[in-house]
Amino acid sequence: MGYWESRSAAATDLWISPEFAAFYEFDTVDGFIPIATVRERYLPESRKLLQAHYATCWAEGRPYAVQTKLRRPDGSVLDCVVHGEAEFDPSGQVRRVSGIVRDVTEETTALRRLAESEQRLADFVSTASDWCWESDAAHRLLPYPKSLAGNAAFQSVAAGGRARWELSYAPEDTDAMARHRADMEAHRPFRNFTYTLIGTDGSRVSICTSGKPIFADDGSFLGYRGTSSDITQLRAAKALLDQRTRALEEAHQLGKIGTWSYRLNAGRTIWSPELYQLLGFDPDTFQPSYANIRPYFLGSDADRFRDVQNRVLRSRRTEATDLRMLHADGTARDLAVICKAEIVHDKVIGIIGTVQDVTERKDAERQLEQLAYSDPLTGLANRALFTRQLAALIDGCAVDGRGGALLLIDLDRFKEVNDSLGHAAGDKLLIQVSAALRQELGTRTFIARLGGDEFAVLAEDYGMSDAALTGLADRLIAKLSVPVDLAEGEACVGATIGIARLPEHGATAETAVRNADLALYMAKEAGRGRAKLFEPVYAQAVDQRLDLSRHLRHAVETGALQAHYQPQMDLRTGRVTGFEALLRWTHPERGPISPTEFIPIAESSGLIVDLGLWVLREACRQGRAWLDAGLPPRSVSVNVSPAQIWNVDFETAVSAVLAETGFPAELLCLELTESLFVDHTEQRISRTLTALSGLGARLALDDFGSGYSSLGYLTRLPFDCLKVDRAFVDGISTAPEKRKLLGGIIALSHGLGMTVVAEGAELPAELDVLGGLDCDVVQGFVFSPPVAADQAPLVAASIEREAWRIQPRRKRV
Repeated sequence: MGYWESRSAAATDLWISPEFAAFYEFDTVDGFIPIATVRERYLPESRKLLQAHYATCWAEGRPYAVQTKLRRPDGSVLDCVVHGEAEFDPSGQVRRVSGIVRDVTEETTALRRLAESEQRLADFVSTASDWCWESDAAHRLLPYPKSLAGNAAFQSVAAGGRARWELSYAPEDTDAMARHRADMEAHRPFRNFTYTLIGTDGSRVSICTSGKPIFADDGSFLGYRGTSSDITQLRAAKALLDQRTRALEEAHQLGKIGTWSYRLNAGRTIWSPELYQLLGFDPDTFQPSYANIRPYFLGSDADRFRDVQNRVLRSRRTEATDLRMLHADGTARDLAVICKAEIVHDKVIGIIGTVQDVTERKDAERQLEQLAYSDPLTGLANRALFTRQLAALIDGCAVDGRGGALLLIDLDRFKEVNDSLGHAAGDKLLIQVSAALRQELGTRTFIARLGGDEFAVLAEDYGMSDAALTGLADRLIAKLSVPVDLAEGEACVGATIGIARLPEHGATAETAVRNADLALYMAKEAGRGRAKLFEPVYAQAVDQRLDLSRHLRHAVETGALQAHYQPQMDLRTGRVTGFEALLRWTHPERGPISPTEFIPIAESSGLIVDLGLWVLREACRQGRAWLDAGLPPRSVSVNVSPAQIWNVDFETAVSAVLAETGFPAELLCLELTESLFVDHTEQRISRTLTALSGLGARLALDDFGSGYSSLGYLTRLPFDCLKVDRAFVDGISTAPEKRKLLGGIIALSHGLGMTVVAEGAELPAELDVLGGLDCDVVQGFVFSPPVAADQAPLVAASIEREAWRIQPRRKRV
């Protein structure tokens, strides 16, 4: 039930109560909604009638109650009763029209069903009525202006003059009536308060009433207005409807949808004409004997039907079953069959039954099950069916003592395909991966797509040895690691697999999935493109990583991190031109933790964003401190994670740090690795790097040659410096092929106007080679390991003195 109010005959808006707006799904502004919007929702046949009553109410003050239909946004139609009543000013002019809209869909539906079942119920329903009521400021009911037909209990309501709690109500309503009285005396609106009146003649009438308080313009309480319904007959009608429904269900079971009978003394089956028509056979040529019918049953349903009949004869009970048979035209039909023993003088003389064609319902059920348990893209089982099948496999392994395995498959580089070729290409790739799995494993192996690019396989009968399982996984990896031709271009992905043996590695579905996922995680950590069988130590390793992640987060929050600085020397001048800022962390229990251990944890947990911002701020602050101490201007290089680029407004963060610390932008070098280009489009990268370059910062491509090297990055993106990976420097003094490759990289970089920094130099001989190849800057242990900030200037001075001493003939700049 909802309330509405109109404050002017010329108003174009109505105020409606929150209940009205919520139930009928209207959008309001401070409770107001255009009258036209409300009218549009009523069906055309009642729209003009409502408009006429509304206008008459304003013109003449005549109340009204109109039953109508309202359409909700989802298309459903509600039966409603719309009440309207005028409120007059002291001069007798209508100053306000308000009312309620009550949803009577349930009642009208019930009454409609009764009317369809039998006319007597339709006559009964037509006697149901609602009425409006008012009370004064003392809560006394005002006399009802029209005749309210009914017994003595109804007449006590219509007569008015008493508050509701002063009427003769049923003793069992005492507590509820006290709460109702408290609501009214507190001037609170109420809905669907139900009570039973007892008339002087002893009759009982159940009434459901709702009301809201009415206040004058000055805020004084005037009384209540509301509606009431006689629900006595409605309750009786519902009870009768339930009784009739049960009777109709039994009649339907034994009705002549298609009937058959079998008499024991005659030994023959008789079909009704409807059953012949149902199954498409000619009654003149087809004799429905068991021998003739049996070939039309599908599967083992003939034997199952015979078993049902024998049980019915023995138990004398009625049984129902679903069977599948061929229609005479060759199509399969689903049949609901009911068998009942025919008993005469307490003796079973045969069987009678009904047959109903439920093919459409069964097809719908099968379609729903297909939708509920299959992946719409690939047609494989979905996660819901996978969970059910995994639990069943584990139970079967426990009962039969056999072995099984769960293989979780994660595609490698799938996101790269999505980003480079588009999501449509990604979907086509998933379909081809599904087909490849089916081809390799066969139709009897259970395969599921769990979501995204993750698949699962439930394996049986592979001997369950480690070699058998890893061999199966290796075959799947090989199958999925070949180029796939798509309309959008060629795609090449790989696969990583985690294996859990069942039930050894999972007595429950949840445990099995968790352990297979751990094995998958360890396989990814080992380099992807491989399979790992679960081992208990994996769980310990993950726990250790989680513990390390918690301590690392605490270190970020408490400032327990340090930045060390490794010098970079210009080979031509012998001067230290800059430092690379490198993060260092000392665990409170384990001591110093290698960055190769905690940086991946920071990457996977999202902490890398906070870590990177801390290092950036600390490096700029320290660089400013060195300048303020009168030291020579030296650049500071800071490593940037791809997560920092894509998870925060990085150029704004860099600008803020430079402004905060006062460090010159031209002395800041941001080092980005080639992994930045793996999962993101070059267009987005170009916009971000151009913005960073616009701040004045220098950009370096770090670890060049260790990953997805592309000369296109160097020609199209605003890099100032190229840092050659340490793998090209290590052993360069004894490896001519490395010298040739590195010489080409240096020449290419110089041709593009870029400075070259060689990382990882550890031997003087390597310095000689790098100098001969015209490398610009060298960084490595040959000069110094990363050192604390207070030691860095001293180390730089020492390096420059040593370079001056050992190269006296070098032109000094």
